[in-house]
Amino acid sequence: MNCKLTAIQIISSECVDANFEQIEIQLASMPKSNELIHHLVLLPENALCLGTRQDYFNSAENLGNGPCQTRLSQLAKQYNCTLICGSFPIKSDQTDKIYTCSLVYSPQGELLESYNKIHLFDADVTDTQGAYRESDTFIAGQEVKVIDLGFTKVGLAICYDLRFPGLFQALIELGAEIILLPAAFTHATGEAHWQALLQARAIETQCYFIAANQGGEHFSEHLTYKSRFTYGHSMIIDEWGEIKTQLTIGNGFIQTDFDKKKLQNTRKNMPVQQHNQFSSIQKLK
Repeated sequence: MNCKLTAIQIISSECVDANFEQIEIQLASMPKSNELIHHLVLLPENALCLGTRQDYFNSAENLGNGPCQTRLSQLAKQYNCTLICGSFPIKSDQTDKIYTCSLVYSPQGELLESYNKIHLFDADVTDTQGAYRESDTFIAGQEVKVIDLGFTKVGLAICYDLRFPGLFQALIELGAEIILLPAAFTHATGEAHWQALLQARAIETQCYFIAANQGGEHFSEHLTYKSRFTYGHSMIIDEWGEIKTQLTIGNGFIQTDFDKKKLQNTRKNMPVQQHNQFSSIQKLK
């Protein structure tokens, strides 16, 4: 089966309805999917809500149940695609912490898989926000996730995960051929490392990477959060590390075809995984 890969780039805020509107504009702008073509569509991290700790708690839903998840399911059916919400706040058993979770929907609207972000971004950055402490709000995930779509296997990761090659080694050991990397990479860190890290991970794993980033300056009515700058530059990279297509900043989408035969030939001609003398530790602490 032929497969089309798409990354959607938007500039999210704390307003869920406005974010859905941005997403639907991009989905409606895309060429319609042929029924013979499988279509993977990736949204950025924090696609439906990017704001303060309280904004995330206000938007959070139980996994598999809630109005936002229902709307995502309907969009997957409407546009006949495997739709991946890069991350969305999902409730946990703890009253003071939630998960930041990727949600994967089939073209029939079924929730196929979810992935809780493993590496939480607690760092000081030279931008207008200055410091990020995701662990104040979120619980780190404990499971490495690869989903079998029948014609290929897809590995799940989110943003800061990109800096930890051990996770991607685990994904390739579980059979991934495509890896999804939704993000809200800051402008400062993105300008320095975004492309270099993506190409390195693609070359190491010999996987296609779909990287959907938040795309520019985010405004908010909150006094504690007047503006935030994300890097944009969403891109799709093949197993050889070649950038097949990319954006700069602002809203938009990019697409390319998944060439599985070329990927298989690359792995056959340069069997990196067979030569690898270090296996990953898939069980997290």
